[in-house]
Amino acid sequence: MKEYFKSYKFDGGYHLRLIFKDMIQQKLATIDVDQIVPIPVTDKTYAQRGFNQVVGWLEDLTFAELLEYRYSNKKIQSQKNRQERLNTKQPFKLAVSQSYVCNQKICLVDDVYTTGRTLRHAAQCLLDAGARDVTSITLSR
Repeated sequence: MKEYFKSYKFDGGYHLRLIFKDMIQQKLATIDVDQIVPIPVTDKTYAQRGFNQVVGWLEDLTFAELLEYRYSNKKIQSQKNRQERLNTKQPFKLAVSQSYVCNQKICLVDDVYTTGRTLRHAAQCLLDAGARDVTSITLSR
């Protein structure tokens, strides 16, 4: 998986999204939610990479980009140690009006679960905005 993510995310191998796309979409089809929400990447990461690796797996699905980063200059998660990840402050804010979130069942989708901090921050942001329930799936742990 380490080699896959290196090639996909960091070396720009966008075509590699196809390896896990169907599996992720099949799993999402079994989850009863109102909205599928990919974890965003910063503007800086998007400019460097040219894509959000999670969104690549969601093409052909209806999904909502409800979250965005509060700032674009952040240390990349893969460069943080466990304690730095756990101490990360809330990086997300709503990218839409609260009306898009209120009373919704949401499934967050991310690529790697290490400490769970990213998903907990994202879930808390959505719950604070009025989401009824937030669940998540990741490709790898």
